[in-house]
Amino acid sequence: MLEDEPGRTEVIVAGTGQSFGCGRDELILDAGLAAGLPLPHNCRGGACGTCKSEVLEGQVDHGWVMSFAISEEEKAAGKCLICQSKPLSDRLVIQPDNAMASPEEAPPAPIEATSTVLAAEPVTPSIRRLVIALPPGVRFRYRAGQHVEIRTEGVGRPRTYSIATAPDEQGEPPDGLLEFFIRRHEAGKASGWLHGDGRLGTPVAIHGPYGNFHLPRTADGPVLCLAGGSGLAPILSIARRALASSFAHPMTLVLSVRDRSEVFALDALHRLSRRHAGFSHVVTLS
Repeated sequence: MLEDEPGRTEVIVAGTGQSFGCGRDELILDAGLAAGLPLPHNCRGGACGTCKSEVLEGQVDHGWVMSFAISEEEKAAGKCLICQSKPLSDRLVIQPDNAMASPEEAPPAPIEATSTVLAAEPVTPSIRRLVIALPPGVRFRYRAGQHVEIRTEGVGRPRTYSIATAPDEQGEPPDGLLEFFIRRHEAGKASGWLHGDGRLGTPVAIHGPYGNFHLPRTADGPVLCLAGGSGLAPILSIARRALASSFAHPMTLVLSVRDRSEVFALDALHRLSRRHAGFSHVVTLS
């Protein structure tokens, strides 16, 4: 027990021999990731259920979660989503439903950085391409398919956006640049701000990377990539990284959008098709 740290909880991950400290006002997943533990997670928004864990000892505040990710019956039976839960007891023992990543598959630890908007251009009526530059000297490492949180002006809770840029051999963004495709939602404050005029040169805070979505190292065979709208971003990052690494099997990417006005990133897809004989792409209209 962390007796020398008032207000903190000792969180033990059952069956692993690993533990970490967590503040009473801190999310369990955030504390674990900050301590370097590859706890299973993806959305970090209480919606996907990837981080669902059983509370074997102690109590938690469940916070805000989606009922389709965890039901009231599951919570009553001792389950929680650690991406939204905070500890209420001095000692907490949890057992994630999903396995923790192996050292080889473990994603990089998240960091915080203030970046600068270098490009903010509409590519369809509803999607804007955003490019941000990380500060010189900041080492941001990520895995193709991961996302970051972007904090925007006037929005208390940061929003998550997938990275379209492929990391280089060291897992870093080439030239310190990160590309995103941001869909504007009708009442979305964050996406509305990012779609606003005059964003060039604006500082934005990012936190990440997060997520377990990736192409496994053991992938051995043809790959079919399915993307819908702005969901192309993580798929494009994965395809770019795999092909740059001389992925030996055929890869087909299918992008589905509502109508012809929503088609985007054809230049990026065409470039991949020209450079790599094993890559092809198809665009469908729903």
